[in-house]
Amino acid sequence: MINNTIKFISSILLLNLVQLNSYGHSVYFDENKNSEIKLRFGEFQDEYEESPGYLDSLDAINAWKINDKNEPEKLDIEKQKNGFSLTAQNSDNIAAQTGFPVMARTDQTRKPYFYARWCADFKKKSIPTLTLDIVPNGQEGEVKVYFRGKPLNGIKLNLYTPDYDKIELISDKNGIVLFKENIKSKGIYMLKIARYSENITGFDQGKLYKIISHNCSLNWHQK
Repeated sequence: MINNTIKFISSILLLNLVQLNSYGHSVYFDENKNSEIKLRFGEFQDEYEESPGYLDSLDAINAWKINDKNEPEKLDIEKQKNGFSLTAQNSDNIAAQTGFPVMARTDQTRKPYFYARWCADFKKKSIPTLTLDIVPNGQEGEVKVYFRGKPLNGIKLNLYTPDYDKIELISDKNGIVLFKENIKSKGIYMLKIARYSENITGFDQGKLYKIISHNCSLNWHQK
C-alpha cells in the first residue's frame, strides 16, 4: 500500500514537471527591490516557484560571475523560499546552469537543461561559458547566440519587455541578434530560447533519455 502511494505521488510529480516545462517555465535572474540578484524558476513576469515545492525539483545548480579577464569565478548559492541568493552584485555579469531529472513527454524521454545569464553592461563583450548561451556582443541592443561554443544561426528567441510585450527575434548567419529598437522602457528585460533539442541518448541518475533539451535566458535591468 505504501509503495503504491509513493508511485502515485511520483507519477503526479512527474506529470506536473512535464506541464511546467510545457507552459514555458524558465530559470532566470531577477533583481529585487534591494538591488539583490536572485535566481528564479517560473514564469517570467508572473509567479515563480517556491520551496518547499517545485523549486526543489532543480538539480545540480551552479553559478559564476564573469570577471574582467572573461574568466568564470564560482559563486556561493543559497536556496531560499522563493529562489536562490548569490554572492554577487547587480553590477556583475553572471551565469548559471541547472536542470531537471529525466522527463517523459508523449513517446519521448528527455533531459532538460536550463542556462541563465545576467548582463550588467552590454558594452562589455563576453565569450560563451554555457552550452547554449546568449552573450553580450559589445554593443547596446546586440547579443550573439552560441551552441557548444559555436555561433548558432537561425534560432528563434523571444524578447520580453517591462511593458509585457513578447517579441520574436531570429539570429542571423553569424548568430547575432539585434534588438535596440525594441528597448523602449526602463525595467527588467529577458531574452529567451526555449527547448533547443538534440537527439542524444544517455542516462541521468539511472534513467534513460533520448533527447537533451536546452533552455537559455538572458536578463538585464534597463535604466
